[in-house]
Amino acid sequence: MTVFSNKLDHLPDTAAMVVDANLKEIVDALRRGRDRIAIAVGSGGSAVVAEYFAHCRSTLSLPPTIVQTPMELVLGGGSLAGQDVWLFSAGANNPDIAAALQAALASDAASVTLLTVRGDGATALRAATLDRCRVQVLPVADPKDGFLATHSMMAMVAGLLFASDALAARPIGRPLRDRFLSAVATALGDENRRAIRARFAGVSNEGTLLLLHDPQLKAAGVLVETSLWETALCAVQRTDFRNFAHGRHVWLAKRPDKSTVLALTASESREVWEAIDGSLPAGLRRITVNAGLAGRFSNAVAVMEGLAVVEAIGLAVGIDPGRPGVGDYAKAIYEDPALQDVSDHLSPAVRHKRIALLEHDTAGGGAVSICATGRRRLGDLTQARFRGIVLDYDGTVVATEARLQPPDGAILDELSRLIDGGIHVAIATGRGGSAGEMLRNALPPRTHPLVIMGYYNGAYIRTLDVDIREDPPEADPDIWSMADWLTEKGVLAPGRELKRGPMQITLNHSDLLDPAVFPFLIAQSPPVQKGRVRVLSSHHSFDIVRRDTSKTQVTRMLVERIGDPSAAVLNIGDSGAPGENDHELLSLEYGISVDSVCGDLDGCWSLFGERLKGPPALLRILSSMRIDDGEGARLDGSALRLDE
Repeated sequence: MTVFSNKLDHLPDTAAMVVDANLKEIVDALRRGRDRIAIAVGSGGSAVVAEYFAHCRSTLSLPPTIVQTPMELVLGGGSLAGQDVWLFSAGANNPDIAAALQAALASDAASVTLLTVRGDGATALRAATLDRCRVQVLPVADPKDGFLATHSMMAMVAGLLFASDALAARPIGRPLRDRFLSAVATALGDENRRAIRARFAGVSNEGTLLLLHDPQLKAAGVLVETSLWETALCAVQRTDFRNFAHGRHVWLAKRPDKSTVLALTASESREVWEAIDGSLPAGLRRITVNAGLAGRFSNAVAVMEGLAVVEAIGLAVGIDPGRPGVGDYAKAIYEDPALQDVSDHLSPAVRHKRIALLEHDTAGGGAVSICATGRRRLGDLTQARFRGIVLDYDGTVVATEARLQPPDGAILDELSRLIDGGIHVAIATGRGGSAGEMLRNALPPRTHPLVIMGYYNGAYIRTLDVDIREDPPEADPDIWSMADWLTEKGVLAPGRELKRGPMQITLNHSDLLDPAVFPFLIAQSPPVQKGRVRVLSSHHSFDIVRRDTSKTQVTRMLVERIGDPSAAVLNIGDSGAPGENDHELLSLEYGISVDSVCGDLDGCWSLFGERLKGPPALLRILSSMRIDDGEGARLDGSALRLDE
């Protein structure tokens, strides 16, 4: 009697315990996720459960399920907002599943559900304290799996089977559970296991098992593949029948005497396999297992029979799958916290930047760590003493959708506090005089001469106390020429009128006939092609400005007012991507975006990623600034609350 065989003998006891278990957390999580994409995460035996979970959701006609390892989730990079993450882990106590939980939370997953058999695992204990997380602890007859997952796999597969039935249009209920107990008893009974052992008696650990299967039986296929590799029973290749037909059959032509084909078929794929089977060499060893309809029930039974297959191959090659013998290095590899460290360092800001980097996909720079760069930049920001602040207006001081309203009172209070504390403040806006009018009404009059206003994206700079309606800039001939070209081309939507500014033309997206085509159209204009004007964009408009116009001019003017060329100035805006009107400003040494960032590692970054944007992000930054008399202001890292 091997350790693995002993585990299989008692699996029906675990199935019986799950029959009577309260599966509320699984049922509720499945029901809440009816309209959401799900990410299923597991390693080793738990990867089998993740595949089975994906099949359960598919049979319930739920949205797609993406199966990933913990490392795939951690390094995936994208936002998981509006998606559910399901974590599968027997003990919920290894560093990889802890890393996956951290990544799911940092990526703003709508919910996280953890299935485990150990409620006292470190990850289970942490998840149980978090609002977005649910933990389902399933009972097992034997809390120790052995080297391969057995009882934990049985518990989670049975739990998912029964919970999925509760969501079906016509739940079967108790009869389904009774039928499953009977099927498990048969699959793992002595008679069936003896028959399976006889079929696999000739398998050698020097040969190769080609595991071909119906895609609907992927869970059972992954179980056999994973188990054979993890216990070194024999080499194995797994694929579906038709992918095998596209070249993998060459392996059999070269090694027919050392190969065995195991085919896992279902009702709709049996003929596909039979056509292949009829073409294979007559003397080739092949074993066929048919799982019928390949629904949730038959898949669950196929997984249990897969364990019997692993047992049979283990007996054939003389290795106990429950105790295969591992290298001295095994414990160190399994318990290594490297992935957890990576996940911890992938802050929202780093994730945000990484998405932009991957989209931009610039050549080179592959040896530079994004996490390390993010930590360095944050350290530089919190150690600097800022003598001045330059702020974009729309999307930063005021929300884009509320840009005709005055700024939030809390932001005005923070600006007044900083100005009164000796911090120089400037506004770099794509607007003309309307921004100045709004701020003159909102900020205390004592501050007006102290605030620099960079109108028209920095092309015209005055202090706030100057009304530029009374001191207007001279009209630029290239801008007027551009206006004539736009009028001729008819780029505006019906009923919209082109507003000719003296130094800039601003076109709201809503003013244009086709905002998506506009950038390509305007690139053909003579003023743009001759390099006399350029086009900047924001989240709501396009600004056509003189070629030498830049918001960085506002920063330079502020430094001149401070009177110290080395003075640190904090630059904050919302449109940091290439071509957007804050890109150059935020690419300066101390630039922070409260929305989009660029695809250059050393360009602009955000602090809060996708979690906090616009005026709320600006308020968090301003309120975290602590004034040091005579030395400027510093960013208080704890007040930024970056771990929220």
